[in-house]
Amino acid sequence: MAGQDSPLAFVTGATGMIGSHLVRRLLDEGWRVRALVRTTSDTRLLESWGVDLVEGDVSDPAGSFTPVLEDADYVFHLAAMVSDWAPLAEMVRVNVEGTRHLAEAAIACGRLKRFVYLSSMVVFGMHPQRNLDETAPLIHAGDNYNLTKIRSEELIHGFVRERGLQAVIIRPPYVYGPRDRQVLPRLLENLKAGKFKFIGSGRHPLTLVYVGNVADVLFRAATRPDVVGEVFLVTNGEAITRVRLLEIICEETGYPMPTAHAPKWLVRMVCPVFEGICSLRRGREPPLVNKARLKFMATPLTYNIDKAWRVLGYQPHVGTEDSLRETLTWFRENRPDLMAAAD
Repeated sequence: MAGQDSPLAFVTGATGMIGSHLVRRLLDEGWRVRALVRTTSDTRLLESWGVDLVEGDVSDPAGSFTPVLEDADYVFHLAAMVSDWAPLAEMVRVNVEGTRHLAEAAIACGRLKRFVYLSSMVVFGMHPQRNLDETAPLIHAGDNYNLTKIRSEELIHGFVRERGLQAVIIRPPYVYGPRDRQVLPRLLENLKAGKFKFIGSGRHPLTLVYVGNVADVLFRAATRPDVVGEVFLVTNGEAITRVRLLEIICEETGYPMPTAHAPKWLVRMVCPVFEGICSLRRGREPPLVNKARLKFMATPLTYNIDKAWRVLGYQPHVGTEDSLRETLTWFRENRPDLMAAAD
């Protein structure tokens, strides 16, 4: 049971998948947690855990955070607009300016031990990525999420160098787990609609990360000494092909294994056409084919986590196949609408 002398963590994005798992980890460690939530957020889970909730928005002015940070020991900044199609101005307001405001408030409070920022492997761009580590260059690939994450990382590094922010950056690839709203729901919806097609052979390697492993690295980044200013990649430590990923999903959900394949060269060729038409129509939803989806479905994406292993003592506590099956069991119990048996 956390007492008044227990560490106090301020968490943004706590109602999301990663945030909720981090909050649970912090509570289990005996910490107190204060979470920034929007008025429209579903906070029932956090309330049931006894989390101190503060209504607000990361894009609020820095001064609005001062009262809620003045007694905080740690900040975990996880909130972000994750989209492959949202307008740039919207994403800059949330992802870049929101990070700036929170970092400025953290510096102003004067007592913070660590500021942990959750970035993304999206900063590496769209090209094939094989065994990349923290030294790989950041590449703007032309999409807004990628750009705002790069700018946010640059901003954090600037605050570390010039203003003494005690910050660490964590970069995961695609994250999945219980309460996932992004990766697995999209795959399951396409399977249910009979629209899933592999792009190319489906046998290129993909490195994913289970949400529990991300929460572990976030906690380690906050509590390990001598890591201020560092960047750490976090994955499950093993790769999986898209074919094997779908085999596991179909085994657990009852959907038939997809057999349709679209040529990669063709999808790459029509991407600009689909994106251009959607832009001209000012569509709020991404086109069926775009660069971000091509990357997820067909690009080699593997990463080296030796640094997190060596410096943070991180060892993935659960592997990809076991954690996928565990996650799909959660979906079966909590999202039966996405299961084949619900048809």
